[in-house]
Amino acid sequence: MLRQVFSKVEHMSNALARSADLFQSHDWEEMDLEAMRLDAMLESGEFVIRAASDPAEVEAEWRALEINAFGTLFTTYDWLSSWYRLVGRPRGIRALIVVGEIRGEPAFLLPLGLTGKAKGTFTIGRFLGDFHGNQNSGLWRKDILAGIHTHSLHKALVELGRAHGVDLFDLKYVPSTIDERIHPLIDQHAIESLNSIHAFPLSPDFETIYRARRSASARKKLRAKERKLSETGALRYERAVDAATASHFLHALVAQRSARQASHGIPNVFHHADAHAFLEDQLQRALADGSDRFMIHALLIDGTVRATYLSGMRFGRFHAYTNSICESIANHSPGDLLLNAVIADACALGATTFDFGLGAERYKTAWADKELLMDVEVPVSTKGRIASSAIQALRRIKRRIRSSPRLWGLVRKVRKLKA
Repeated sequence: MLRQVFSKVEHMSNALARSADLFQSHDWEEMDLEAMRLDAMLESGEFVIRAASDPAEVEAEWRALEINAFGTLFTTYDWLSSWYRLVGRPRGIRALIVVGEIRGEPAFLLPLGLTGKAKGTFTIGRFLGDFHGNQNSGLWRKDILAGIHTHSLHKALVELGRAHGVDLFDLKYVPSTIDERIHPLIDQHAIESLNSIHAFPLSPDFETIYRARRSASARKKLRAKERKLSETGALRYERAVDAATASHFLHALVAQRSARQASHGIPNVFHHADAHAFLEDQLQRALADGSDRFMIHALLIDGTVRATYLSGMRFGRFHAYTNSICESIANHSPGDLLLNAVIADACALGATTFDFGLGAERYKTAWADKELLMDVEVPVSTKGRIASSAIQALRRIKRRIRSSPRLWGLVRKVRKLKA
């Protein structure tokens, strides 16, 4: 068991060390020949940055990029066009879909949204749907990724921001690397995000992964909990394959999350009717298309939903998006039991990576390795530069609180008291 623990810690440390080395060795000022060529194309007009005010205006380019691009579920057209229609636009967010074209062909896409702050005093651009997503990568055509230089990209964003009245682009949760290269949006001023993600590689054989990732004692304990839970009623794991079942599982997820988070003084972002409608839309459209891009699993006892997992898969990456458990049987670890079934399903579907999303909960760190995310600020105006300094200072304070067991424990106690 100790050998397995040390091996996992070493793997995680090596992965983080590689990211750190990449950042430390990177020359932020030097531009390679390909980047210089692209910068010249930006000046000449061969490399064009344009913007659309509605996802539908660039659907063709968006879908074309998805065929041969680096990205995630949360930057796909199906995800964000639905989110904007059901959540973003009704909440007053204005879409700014940034499309980079090289010689008339789409090269990258940044789905952004604009919101007014301080009673409209200044305008901030953020990733569209960022508070209902996880990491925000954008879409980057594979054959041009290496040639996009941060300096050129930021310069283009500043010019675009001025044209659209933006004061600051506040781009959170950007993956530190894409294809083992520093993400094109990240510069030397970027700071580590408050939360990271946890992920691990998959193979077709779940049992091999299970034995490699979880110790013999952990597997034995979970088998014992499954036996105990099955003694309370007929236990089964199910993935919804029809509209009515998917809707039923989703309602259970929202209700269970609301109950659990209320007891801890944490608001449930999916409790709002628009967010619920968005998730329902994603599930129903995926079922209608017969696709695996969005799905929901449940653990049931005597036909009653006791735990759920909402997930999606794109670009070979299986995103374990959000989950829920029934508090009355929490001691039987229904979430861990269902998670095994979900991971096994991801293996069967051919996913190459399992992504737990934001957060460092125990059930995530027990399986997966940390992957860094970064926050990028691109000020456009003087007001934007002032706002950027304030935002970064606030996030550093939050990070210090999170990293202090005493302070973070106090925050959690206050939340519970409020609840």
